[in-house]
Amino acid sequence: MSTAQRALTGGLVLLLGGCATVNPMPDYGRAQDEVRVGTGARAIYQPGDEELARERVAQLLERGLTSEEAVQVALLNDRGLQELLFEIGVRRADAVQADLLSNPSLQAFVRLPIDGGSTTTEGGLLQNLVELWHLPIAKQAAERRVERTILDVAHRAVGIAAQAKAAYFSALAASSAFTVAEANRQTAQDFLELTIERQDAGAVTQVDVNAARSAFLEQRVLVRTAKFAVLDAKRRLALALGLAAPPEGIALADVLAEPAEQALDLQQLHTAAQQYRLDLRAAKNNVEATAHALALERRRIWQSARSGLAYEVEGSDLAIGPAINLAVPIFDQNQAQIAKAEYRHAQALRRLEGVSVRIAQQVRGAYERYTMAQDTAGLYRTEILPLREEGLDLARESFAAGKTGFLSVLEAQNRLLATRREYLDRLETVALAIPELEASCGRPFGVLVGPQE
Repeated sequence: MSTAQRALTGGLVLLLGGCATVNPMPDYGRAQDEVRVGTGARAIYQPGDEELARERVAQLLERGLTSEEAVQVALLNDRGLQELLFEIGVRRADAVQADLLSNPSLQAFVRLPIDGGSTTTEGGLLQNLVELWHLPIAKQAAERRVERTILDVAHRAVGIAAQAKAAYFSALAASSAFTVAEANRQTAQDFLELTIERQDAGAVTQVDVNAARSAFLEQRVLVRTAKFAVLDAKRRLALALGLAAPPEGIALADVLAEPAEQALDLQQLHTAAQQYRLDLRAAKNNVEATAHALALERRRIWQSARSGLAYEVEGSDLAIGPAINLAVPIFDQNQAQIAKAEYRHAQALRRLEGVSVRIAQQVRGAYERYTMAQDTAGLYRTEILPLREEGLDLARESFAAGKTGFLSVLEAQNRLLATRREYLDRLETVALAIPELEASCGRPFGVLVGPQE
């Protein structure tokens, strides 16, 4: 091949060829933005930032964790989320590939004369021009898959945040239960001491003292049980945060607060969920992606129409001219792939409908559980618990004055101790309803109780 021929071939290769790089970092940033909107967390793990993530987790664990910091640790440290993030890179690579032309075909034939004469060389460089028609919609479909993957990963992160916050509140409730158990033990001990004093005064019998001592010992057992429950709850919290360190070293900075008077509007919650639930947006995106895929398959009836330049060299003579290679859709008209794409699109539509129904019921259920728990806890705080405390105080005063018997005090005490535990259970229920509301609506609780956008 002459210098001119080699230059022509090289120029065509450079013209039709190209280079592309896969850079998913902007996609990781978009995923982080979606997570920030859904959880309020400032950052999640990003591939390549392993050392920074470890340092940040260590810094957060140095002091007591708040519920928001527990969410931050989970999003930086969850191995399953880290694994899913790499899927974004996979989808970005697919999108880059979808925007590339296939490599041109280079053909060459050399015919050697048998009975003399010149050697004949034929060749051609062909490119599939049908791809120019396919590329725009293939690129759109690939970008939709990238977007769906980003939303899927972000939705998973929102779920991880809700699980971490629920585990945190459970550990907080267990710690509060331990404090209540110690208070109940002290109450039982005070009554035991009072009963012994009344025995010394000849007002009660040994049977009464034994009953008071039994009640005190029961509370000591409950203290030990509550102490173990704290360790067990912290172990579950450590698992939710992806921590391998001993769970007893996790310090909790929050307290199980009494429920505030925060009214929620069910219709506003439904509106927020329709706008921000990432799985709903992913389902809508999937409908669009399958629609693009269906359109692409319908275009692929014509799968190959290659054109380019062909040349022939015989001796010193060079002939160059256009060439075409067309695959005629006689036997394979892509019917099977079109039908498959139609089924996928129908599946996506049904999935979208199912997600919408599920979200509506999840929002309603979370709303009802929160409002019921809030109302019940408020009833305990304002009426039931003060009534039990007053009842025990009056029973003790009457018992100390010799006006009532031992059993009335014991009954009043048992009611108060049980009510303390019940009230704590109601506070835990309120706390656990908060991450459920956040997950069902796709927004942080502080946003849900504030003005809606």
